[in-house]
Amino acid sequence: MSGVILIFWCVCAWLIFFSLGSHMSKPPFFIGYVDGASPSTHHLAFASCAIYTSGGEFLASSGIFLGQVTNNIAEYSAFVELLIEAISLNIRHLIVRLDSQLVVRQLENHYAIRSPMLLRLYMRVCLLEREFDYIEYQHIPRHLNTYTDTLANYVLDIHLRHLN
Repeated sequence: MSGVILIFWCVCAWLIFFSLGSHMSKPPFFIGYVDGASPSTHHLAFASCAIYTSGGEFLASSGIFLGQVTNNIAEYSAFVELLIEAISLNIRHLIVRLDSQLVVRQLENHYAIRSPMLLRLYMRVCLLEREFDYIEYQHIPRHLNTYTDTLANYVLDIHLRHLN
């Protein structure tokens, strides 16, 4: 009889343990937006990123001027900036949304990377990814990436004013 009671208590303990685990809160996740561009009119590139909480609250943003580089290098540079910013904020779960389908496909290993400079940036992203418990890439239409696009254009305007 005591063996049956022991098994009963083990089963009860197991059920309680796993039912409590399902009610435990999930770790917070954050959403990062990335944009990089190299407009042909000025031959200058810029990049920007923004981080929001899962509830949509703005957390941080950054914009950088890159000089004369390609649009794809600008996209990757913005991505690297986002990861560095997220790491500095101790973010461990990140969903990254960007409007460059090429970069998303390369990061998901669907497309090959032939440019040595892009490969170098890709490898840097891979190293930075190790700091996260969870990271996901999502391609979004450009019209859903307006804040980082506006921020990147603002960075470009500042640098163009200083050149004149």
